[in-house]
Parts: sequence; C-alpha cells; structure tokens
Amino acid sequence: MKKITAILLTILILCASTVTAFAAPAADEAMRLSEFSGTVTVKNASGVALKAEEGMPLYNGYTVETGPASTALVKLDATKEITLDSRTLCSVKHSGKKAEVFLFAGTVFFNSDVPLRSNEAFIIRSKDIVNSIHGSFGWQNPTGVGLLYGRTHVDIVGGTVDLIGGKKVDVAPEIGSTVIVIDGGKDLMPSNITADSVPAIAAAAVAADPAMQGKLENAGKIDVNAIIGSADSKKAGEAAAEQAAVASAQAAAQAQGAAMGTTVVFPSGSSAEAVKPSQPPSPSGGEGGSSGGDSGTSVSGNAADSQALMAQLSGGNATLDPGGWTISYTGVTVGAGQTLNITGSGTVSMPALTIEAGATVNVFAGATLAVSGTDLVWRGTLTNNGTTQNGADTALLGSVVNNGTFTNSGTFAVAPGASFTGGTVSNSGTVISNGTFSPGACDGVVIRK
Repeated sequence: MKKITAILLTILILCASTVTAFAAPAADEAMRLSEFSGTVTVKNASGVALKAEEGMPLYNGYTVETGPASTALVKLDATKEITLDSRTLCSVKHSGKKAEVFLFAGTVFFNSDVPLRSNEAFIIRSKDIVNSIHGSFGWQNPTGVGLLYGRTHVDIVGGTVDLIGGKKVDVAPEIGSTVIVIDGGKDLMPSNITADSVPAIAAAAVAADPAMQGKLENAGKIDVNAIIGSADSKKAGEAAAEQAAVASAQAAAQAQGAAMGTTVVFPSGSSAEAVKPSQPPSPSGGEGGSSGGDSGTSVSGNAADSQALMAQLSGGNATLDPGGWTISYTGVTVGAGQTLNITGSGTVSMPALTIEAGATVNVFAGATLAVSGTDLVWRGTLTNNGTTQNGADTALLGSVVNNGTFTNSGTFAVAPGASFTGGTVSNSGTVISNGTFSPGACDGVVIRK
C-alpha cells in the first residue's frame, strides 16, 4: 500500500501539471528557460521534446531536465526562480502570482528575492514534500529542504515544520535531526546548516550573488565566507566524481576482459559486444561456480559486471545474452543516446533499472527482463518483443511498445504524455494511467485518471 500511495501521489502531481485549469501566464510574466549550460531537455505538456534555447517561454506542464554536468535557470516570474542542478527533472506551472514546481529527481536552488504578498504563492513539490516558500532562498531535493535565508513552511510525509534561515530538514533525518512521533504524526525538528552541508548548486548561487551574501551576513547564522570558499571545490569535486565513475567502470571492464583473455576498448559511438557475468555457476555446481550462495541456473552479477555493463553502454550500445541463465545486474542506468539489447534465452534481472530520456531498451523474442525496486523512472523507450516483468514501483514518462507479454506485480504508473501500447499485460499489481495505456489485453486493477 505504501508503494502504491507513493506512485499514485507522483502521478497525481504529474497529472496536475497538465490537467489543472490554470491559464497560461501573460506574455510579460511568462515562465522562461533563462539560461543553461551543458545538456538540457525541454518537453511540452504532451511529452514532445523541444529544442532548448535560452530565453524560450515555458508553459504549464512543461518539463525541464538537465544532463550530467549541466545546469538550467528557470524564471517563474519577475520575483521567483529556480536553478536546476545536474541530473535534475522538474515540471512547472504558473497562474497569476502562483508558481509551482514539481520536482521528480535531482536538486533545485530556489530564490524569491522579495517577501511574498498574501495573494502570491511559490511552492515546490516532490513525492514526499510540499515546500511553501516565503521570500527566501535555499535548496530542495526529493529527500529534504535546506533554507539559507528567510522562512518557508514544509510538509513532509505527514509532518510539518516552519523553517527559518540556517536550518534544514530531511525525509530520512540525518544525524543531528530529530523526528518525534506524536499521535501517529511527525513533529519535525530541523538541524543546523553548515558550510559542508550546502550542495554545490547552492554554494555557487551564493558565491555569484552579493545581495544574497549581504542577507546571510546580516542574519549571522551561517559562515558566508566558508560557503563562498567551498563553491569552486564542490563544483570541481562533482566533475571529478563523474569522471572517476567513468574511469572506474572502464577499468573494471578492461580488467574483466584481461581476465578472460580479451581486450576491451571504448570507441565513441561504437557497439559493445555481449556482456556476460563473470564465472557463472555451472548447473552441477562444478568448476566455474560463483561464490555468494548462488545455485542452480541463477547468478548474481558482481559489482564489476555492472560496472562493465555501464562502461560498455557509455560507448553507445550493449547487448546482454544470459544464455539460459538468470543473471542480475544492479544499479543500471541506460543514458541518453544509449541502447541496451537483451537477447537470447534466460532472464536478465535488473533491480533499480533507470531508463533516461533518449535511451532505448530492447527485449528480443525469447528473452526476459525482470525489474524490481522502488521509485523507478523510465523516461526513454522500452520495446518488448519477449517478456518484461515489472515487480517495482515504476513511473513511465516515456513509452513502452509491447509486442510480447508485460507482467506487472508492482505499481506501474503511466504519466501524462507517456504511452504504453500493444501486447498482453498480465497484471497482479496496480496500473495507474494518466497517459495512454492501450494494451491488446490487460487483467487486474487499472486506475485511469
């Protein structure tokens, strides 16, 4: 029930961004993609991708998504704005003096440079958080809110708190925060913000804005110089972490190749060879057996296997052929421009599979893809000609072309502008559809909004 409620709330938020009868903002107060760096994807309320351009207007239900090492500044009106950190996805809407942001992933820095009047509202929502901002600035991600200056009212999973500048609160409280359970609810006790706890996107915003610095210095609750001094190192640290992740994945793939007597190279845009788990166990339990308690025809791929797969995907394409086995790869993300092919017989199990916008996953006839986990998002395209088993809480923001059998035992939510078409759906879980859900046949519970 908890998983169903979480996904249902997410879809209701998505639905509100396209269905709620808000008029488009007037021309002089239109929401705009003010500026950006790196890779930014903009989609209209129907899910159609548009060319991102600085200064382009954004209308109700538009989504903005940043890629790796990318940022985007969105002006909601003359006094309200957000800056998206890398790998962040949100949608926006506006009516009169009311601006709302729906945050699905990543981190945003919010700023309202003047106190809001009684007829104004600036709200940022995520699955578990409703943040009502009152002339302040800080940051928000799906698990918490940090307020550098001003005040804001935060509702988190049944609890509530009025934050003041210099405080933060989390869905899963960090050390230093306290959650007191009172009559089944939560009285949230915020913790102090330190320079180390300020994310790079917020530190960069403060470092670039003398007015913000002045407000923080006058408030006297945060070490402004420490935040400014950490901005460049935090940005460099994020970039280095991304580079290190790629290098680590490539090194793991090369080491695995060397152990198997082959050489792994990563030419740009090249097609990777089939990835197999290292040393799968034999059905008889003889030579080649994998440690960790695997038996029969199942094997859990180790971290190196998953890293090798991610490294090969970075070259553009990767093909998985389980060869009759059931194999597992954990923490796999298929990125923009990448294609993952699942062929042959057997089952590929992927807990926490993420399909980014512009990514493609193909399940060929005879092959099976099994997905588990919570709060998964598929923004790209999955074409199923075999069997796909969803045992997760999955939100579809892209498309599924189903020419085979799709088995759902979790919660599968189709967002506005997303589509699921064709094939057979064997549904023992719950399907929630705010978009297009048109299988050839489907049983079980289907909720249409």
